[in-house]
Amino acid sequence: MNIKSTILVALAGAGGVLLALLVLRPPQEKPKPAIWSISPPEETNSTVQTDRDALLPDDPVQLMNFGTELLNMGKYSEAVQLYSKALKINPEDEEAHFNLGVVYARMGRTNDAIKHYDDAIKIFPDYYEAHNNLGKLLVGQGKVAEGIQHYHLALKVQPEYTLAMNNLGSALAQQGKLVEAVHFFHQAVRGDANYVDARCNLANALMNLGRNEEAILELNEVLRQKPGFPRAVSALARALQK
Repeated sequence: MNIKSTILVALAGAGGVLLALLVLRPPQEKPKPAIWSISPPEETNSTVQTDRDALLPDDPVQLMNFGTELLNMGKYSEAVQLYSKALKINPEDEEAHFNLGVVYARMGRTNDAIKHYDDAIKIFPDYYEAHNNLGKLLVGQGKVAEGIQHYHLALKVQPEYTLAMNNLGSALAQQGKLVEAVHFFHQAVRGDANYVDARCNLANALMNLGRNEEAILELNEVLRQKPGFPRAVSALARALQK
């Protein structure tokens, strides 16, 4: 049995158990497997909770890699356990904070996610993905101005970050700042010509500004790239009615 299978069996035996546009950094290169094995202790009626930390490795790199595999499998509680142990080993690990932010956001635990994104930024202020994800959650809570600040910080660090451009445009559109929103949607599309969500957002903003012909051109381009794309189909119908 390999390390990954052993970890998963151990977690399951011990009782172990998206915004859309949130991002997760790819896992680090996996280290060569260490030679060790674990097996869960048998539970008894007197057992209230098994100390599952004892079943896990003490290598934070392995913990992060295995945690990300579990996250991608939808095993959120187990991923939290591994990321949390990595953080106990190194409390200043901004990656562990970031990944906990991602998994908590997917679990719907928004306040926990915000806390860990904020902690990641305190450790590494230029963590532009954390700024973007934090901005998305804040906007979702109605804190649009705060979210916009984090999008700007993300773009200050990484000016070509099209995801933050699109998110910033959406937040500005919520504030009724359509001209500014169009500017950032345009930037996102220039940075990634196949970014169909940004192009749909651009088209909607153009329609709201009365620039229907431009909107129709953008929507036709979306449908050329992705025939039948629902957002583009419905938006194009509205544009043609006008």
